[in-house]
Amino acid sequence: MGLLPLTPSTLRTIDVVLASDPPTPSPAPKPITSYTTYDDIRGHILLTSSIPQPFSAVEISLLGTIRTTHPDHIAPIIAAPGTQHVFLKLVMPLPPSAYGANTSPGGEGGEDIHHLTPGQPLKIPFHFVVPARLLPVACKHDLESPAIQDLHLQLPPSMGNFLLPRDDLAPEMASVTYGIHAKLMSVPPSATSYPQTLASTLRKIHVVPASPEAPPLSAGKDSRYILSKTKSLRRGVFKGKLGTVTLSTTQPRAFCLPPPPTDHHGPTPSTLATLTLRFDPADASCLPPRLGALTAKIRATTVHSIRPARGIPDEETRSSPYEIHSGAYSTHVSLASHEVTGVAAPWTYVIPAPAYERRDSGYSTAESDGDINLTNSGGKEGTGPYYTATIPLPLSLPANKTWIPTFHSCLVSRFYTLMIELMVHPPGKSAVPSCLALKVPVQVMGEGREGREEAFEAGGRAVVEGAALGWEGEGGGDLEGMEGVEGLQGVAVTEAGDELPGYVTPARLLRRR
Repeated sequence: MGLLPLTPSTLRTIDVVLASDPPTPSPAPKPITSYTTYDDIRGHILLTSSIPQPFSAVEISLLGTIRTTHPDHIAPIIAAPGTQHVFLKLVMPLPPSAYGANTSPGGEGGEDIHHLTPGQPLKIPFHFVVPARLLPVACKHDLESPAIQDLHLQLPPSMGNFLLPRDDLAPEMASVTYGIHAKLMSVPPSATSYPQTLASTLRKIHVVPASPEAPPLSAGKDSRYILSKTKSLRRGVFKGKLGTVTLSTTQPRAFCLPPPPTDHHGPTPSTLATLTLRFDPADASCLPPRLGALTAKIRATTVHSIRPARGIPDEETRSSPYEIHSGAYSTHVSLASHEVTGVAAPWTYVIPAPAYERRDSGYSTAESDGDINLTNSGGKEGTGPYYTATIPLPLSLPANKTWIPTFHSCLVSRFYTLMIELMVHPPGKSAVPSCLALKVPVQVMGEGREGREEAFEAGGRAVVEGAALGWEGEGGGDLEGMEGVEGLQGVAVTEAGDELPGYVTPARLLRRR
């Protein structure tokens, strides 16, 4: 049996070590560390070599990448129907002292040459801060309105790639990945040549950014959201009308995801939906129906595209041909299922006041204004008595899933819809039960750590390099660890000192200019 030859990849090793990693190396896979907005990402790059190795520099960056595919899209056979977009690149500036004392003067290029010595590992520390927003150059395509760019410049959460053991309800066709990318660069042979990559590595991390709660969506007449549903009830299949029952609700407050804790055990995100029932009897002898099973599910919809989106895809636009280059993936998760009892939601008999007592102050008392339409002033079913009931519906997101905030980026969007169904049983043995179904928009938002933004803005100097690689075509393929991200057009800022700096947000950086 011959000896295994040493290849260049085995002669040099490069590794990313986070500050939260165990102090002693373990053969087990490295844990996935979660971060939120303004969190510090600290650690060091560990370099080793089996032979003396000169090098010119070590490049350390925090990368954010979106990758999408669209199998239904007709693409050339030689190109896979996918694309990738590096929307974030934060570059760590390294002072000369970071490379140690084993440095010699440079040659024709004028840059110093650093050396790796066998048996002497080199540790280079790094420090990043998760930014609050992206730079405007990260979204440069055509948009329907400037407000959409504001949404596209919000930091998207990590999604897909099976980083965590729990399902995040994302399809294989879309992923959002963050990672610490480190490269060991060779010494260029001449001043006109470029250095080559001797070794590289990528350490993936999980990011759940803080996100604001958006105003409630307005469901128009032609909306696919259903906030109110009315059905007619009958005493039997061939019997007379019993009345009409209406189930209504409003968009609840958002599910608030707590910041990632170190022990991965935080409070359960929850919200409260209030359901309102109204029964308008056909005559005074008709009694309200008995309430039955109540179920609530949350539908997570992921819209992915291989072309930049000009608008915001949601439940309103999914019925139209959004784009031939996009697709949508939906999955449901059960949140609640129980029987509604008469004690929990009792019916209340309401006798409307006379119309003249309930007139709006805008009505004039002059006779020339004409008579008041008594039929339209008494509600949906006229001025007769009716019954009402209220059902509080507390909802919590199950802990067996990895929930990500609602977001809209250039290539991927995630939004949520509550699917609520209530069974009502009219009185009588031959009466047929009816199902009232609602589709209610709901948001999932990320909560930042208290005091982190203030502490961050009180910090010192910063270096931010924002990058927009552009769109790498429909045949993007795999990033293979993100090594192929050359040619970034970044924005260089401030000088690097001996103290490893933090980072400021892009908005604050632009103000400094």
